Amino acid sequence: MTPQTIEQVLAQQGRGFFQTSGASMEPMLHHHKSTVVLEAVRRPLRRMEVALYRRPDGLYVLHRVVGVTKDGYRIRGDNCTWDEMVPQEWILGVMTGYYPNESGQFISCDSRDYRAYLRTLRLRYLKLRARYLAGRVRRFLTRRR
Repeated sequence: MTPQTIEQVLAQQGRGFFQTSGASMEPMLHHHKSTVVLEAVRRPLRRMEVALYRRPDGLYVLHRVVGVTKDGYRIRGDNCTWDEMVPQEWILGVMTGYYPNESGQFISCDSRDYRAYLRTLRLRYLKLRARYLAGRVRRFLTRRR
């Protein structure tokens, strides 16, 4: 049996289970420990949904929609300080839930726990941005000595 791409799984089955890789969605999703449930996109995405998209270089990225524009979406990882503009054509799927680790506990994107996590994001982004700016100031001052 030949391996299928994510696009093929979503086109054939409408939904799929995929293990995550990377730290850009920490603390919600963990590198090689979390599994996300994705559904094929059938409608425009809404702010705060988690989208899977494929960049032109072939890299798959799973990040959160932080803004909707007429040209596409502003998307950012929960552990990132920068936004990326993503056109609708790149979007492959939307997360409907996840398994944070190997415990088998499923968290739906409609659950109370998930909504509570979403309420922490604005503060998280502010803290990440402050840490990033403090590091830049520190590096600038260190170079001037």
